[in-house]
Amino acid sequence: MDRPKRLKSQWVLLVSGPILALVAFLSTYHLNPFGHSNYSELAAVPAFLLSVIILIITHTITTFREVERVSLDSDRVYEAVKTHLNVTKVGTPKSAWNYVIQRLPDLDLVENTSFNFLDQSSRSGVRLYDASGYQESAASIASWVKKGLTWIDVGDVDAIKRFQKIEGYVKINSCQGSYQFRLIDHKEPQINFILLTYKDGTKEVLFNWDFRNVPHDPEVLSSRDETIFSMFAAQHMSLLSVAVDGYDSRATKSTP
Repeated sequence: MDRPKRLKSQWVLLVSGPILALVAFLSTYHLNPFGHSNYSELAAVPAFLLSVIILIITHTITTFREVERVSLDSDRVYEAVKTHLNVTKVGTPKSAWNYVIQRLPDLDLVENTSFNFLDQSSRSGVRLYDASGYQESAASIASWVKKGLTWIDVGDVDAIKRFQKIEGYVKINSCQGSYQFRLIDHKEPQINFILLTYKDGTKEVLFNWDFRNVPHDPEVLSSRDETIFSMFAAQHMSLLSVAVDGYDSRATKSTP
């Protein structure tokens, strides 16, 4: 399905839910199936419950379709990587993370993902997240956010504390850039990648961060190929569309 048709279908689902709920409420209230006194508060109870159930059902259908779309976009990303060889090796995830942190002064936008398969959490912690370099990077990220960098994180429940740590360093009233994180609350595995947009307009993606069941760390790859970057950018937008705010947590650009 092309983008205009997909957007139209999404809007139809979003609008139809409240409309159906309203129609169900008014119809049930008018028909009064339990024989309560007309226009009494008790007559409104079954009508209200039915409308809530309809809203939940339509919301569930919408969420399922969005998750399905994200999965299709993931498949397209893999196909793009398979058919384009314009990539370079960066090194282990720890080396790749240092690569990103060292370039913070030159970056305008960072769009990061942080997902772990259930059996990878402990290993990724030992090999990357618990390392001193990664732990110290939260303050560096916040420092450059204050100077104008925009950093957007999308992750799962395992990433909440790491995201909150970065946010804790960012003070809203002294921030010239922005930091925000969002969470994916379903268990479908996702690939990890980081999108880098430099101040001069150059775009780069780092991917293959996943700690799979192999006896060694993954080799993170980097590409500035426009097609590959665009595919990962589309994936990031899809993830954002189904993610939820992390406890309404957001640090944004200060206003004079």
